[in-house]
Amino acid sequence: RAARAAVAVMVDVSGSTRGAGYRNRAELERRIKQLLGETPYHVSYFSDRNISVVAEGGTLGDLAGERTVFAPPAAAAVVLFSDGRFELPGIAPPVFVVADPELDRVDDAGVDRLEVRGGEVVAHVHNVGPAPRRVTLEGVATQPSVAIEGGGGAIVITREVRKDARVATAQVNGGDRWPENDGLSAPVAVGMRTQRWLVSNGAAARGAGEWVVMKPGVLPTDGAAYLAPSVIVLDNLAAGELSGAQLARVEQYVRDLGGAMVIAGGDRAFASGLYAGTALEALSPLASSPPTPGVHWMLLADSSGSMSEGVGETTRWQIAASAIARLIPNLPPADPVSVGSFAAELTWWSDGKAARETAGMALPPAGVAPNGPTNLAAALERIAREADGGLAGELLVVSDADTTIDHPDELAQRLKAKRIRLHLLAIGDGRGLEMLRAMTVATGGTLRRELDPRKWAGEVRRLLAAAWPERLIASAVKVQYEGDLAPLSGREVGPWNRTWLKKGASELAGATHEGERVPMCARWTVGNGDVIACGFVPSDAELAAMAKRIARPPRDPRFTVGWEAGARLVVRVDAAEEGRYLNGLALRLELADENDAARVSGYDVPQVGPGRYEVSLPAPRVRSFATLRQEGRVVDRVAVAGRYAPEFDAVGNDHAAMRTLAERTGGRVIDPGWVRPIDFPFPKREVALAPWLALGAAGVVGLGLIRWRMGD
Repeated sequence: RAARAAVAVMVDVSGSTRGAGYRNRAELERRIKQLLGETPYHVSYFSDRNISVVAEGGTLGDLAGERTVFAPPAAAAVVLFSDGRFELPGIAPPVFVVADPELDRVDDAGVDRLEVRGGEVVAHVHNVGPAPRRVTLEGVATQPSVAIEGGGGAIVITREVRKDARVATAQVNGGDRWPENDGLSAPVAVGMRTQRWLVSNGAAARGAGEWVVMKPGVLPTDGAAYLAPSVIVLDNLAAGELSGAQLARVEQYVRDLGGAMVIAGGDRAFASGLYAGTALEALSPLASSPPTPGVHWMLLADSSGSMSEGVGETTRWQIAASAIARLIPNLPPADPVSVGSFAAELTWWSDGKAARETAGMALPPAGVAPNGPTNLAAALERIAREADGGLAGELLVVSDADTTIDHPDELAQRLKAKRIRLHLLAIGDGRGLEMLRAMTVATGGTLRRELDPRKWAGEVRRLLAAAWPERLIASAVKVQYEGDLAPLSGREVGPWNRTWLKKGASELAGATHEGERVPMCARWTVGNGDVIACGFVPSDAELAAMAKRIARPPRDPRFTVGWEAGARLVVRVDAAEEGRYLNGLALRLELADENDAARVSGYDVPQVGPGRYEVSLPAPRVRSFATLRQEGRVVDRVAVAGRYAPEFDAVGNDHAAMRTLAERTGGRVIDPGWVRPIDFPFPKREVALAPWLALGAAGVVGLGLIRWRMGD
């Protein structure tokens, strides 16, 4: 006879099942009792994971998840409440799929795909609900709004890209339970062309030929724009002339998009442009600071009681201390740094550690607070007494100058004897201001005055620029080219930037200065890209030669690349040369997050036929750059739309999947009209009849004996 066993009831509460009748708890319980009768069962709920308990209430809420995962437990059978939109399991007990009629009446409209190709925006949209909906497109030249009738399938809308557009968007107006799939946006990707960008304050003078010239202020911050240039030249620019967003894009262009860059020197570049600690220093094969310690930096913030005065939601002390601490990453990494504060006495937060180590510390340390008088004289006395004079010292002080100094001339001479220059940012008009002004002059330092706390950070950086060692050499030297640039003729240059060759870089030009060989031009690879840097202002011909050496070539005619960016990103490549298939190539697809240069994923593109390569993977969730490479060389690049979670790719009952699941497992689909208990295919168990037959026989014999006696 049948061996009755417990049944697993699994309830799909993923986002795609919103509106299902079984989401009503009372209806679910009624339906379970109707279908299971007296059969024992236990209930679990799932989306991308299984749980046994959900929140109280009359309606079952969503269990958040990127996609639905059906993972049935070990049970005699499974009764499944779901829309069937999941990957079917490889093995499962008999599954009885309960079709919910409400999930056959979905009213969803959404954007299935969005592409920008050939100067056009192409949007694939659907509306299966009964009412008309409207799609609004942004970044298009004409007809940005389109009505779509209800009850239909997918339609395709094509519009010309607006010339100034940076992002294209397709958005369906609200009105259904699934707003997640109502919109998509994609960068307007500029096709691969042989543009050469020249970013320069003197761009007009350099503008001959094929250069796209621009001032540093208009260098794009939109990531998609960087798909256009084959090379970017930064022509004698200071790091401060580019914003943080611009620097991030430039670094992403080289590291992740495989771009090429030339950093040209001059009176605003390298050390003169405060490259240390910036993306330009990281990208350059020439370092703007020596690899060994050259200067002892001393940074002091006034922590006297007057600094506790409030400025908006912060204090003068917090602004000053933060401005000092933010200088540390911009100091030469090998140079020692002492940083601290002073009031009645001097307190070092960190003393003499290398800048690269100090930059990783949390400064100012907890517990430091403004208190007491401004005793700057005692702090300067201690520094003059304890400094060993082995390295030149640059002392940067932020103070309101409300102090007295008994012998300022003598103290200034003691600092000068220890090779220490005093630089002061006066943030008040204290009684010691004129004495301190004289001391900065006597030590060879500088004094700046700024009373507005909002401007202190900028003024501190200007103070640092004034204190920076002079590394722009005026005397001319003879540059000799070598390596990739050997065809160029040597010449005298001056002034020039004193730089140092980084480990792993290849020298392309050098010179001799005071008997020492100094690097003047170098090249190296950064991430996926190449950078050339030269420590002088190159001529137009020299600049063109450098750019030509590393510029990325246009699209390789041997490859025909097809991109399909829907629920999955599919890349198809046909490779042939002179009618001959190219087989056995090493192709690789890289996806780089548009807003996070460090997030790069790589995938091999396998060969699937003669000269045919193909890869299919889930579409990225964020707007990304897709780069196809062949042995490291860029074959093609596009911008890809960020996509919503796979859970919302489609909604409503997937009856085909339900039938397949039931057939595979020996279950069945339970239609809405099914109202009787399910006849589960429980396994049979053997029941031994001998004991029951023996007992019955004994009973019969007993009854016979009783009757016989009664008959007597």
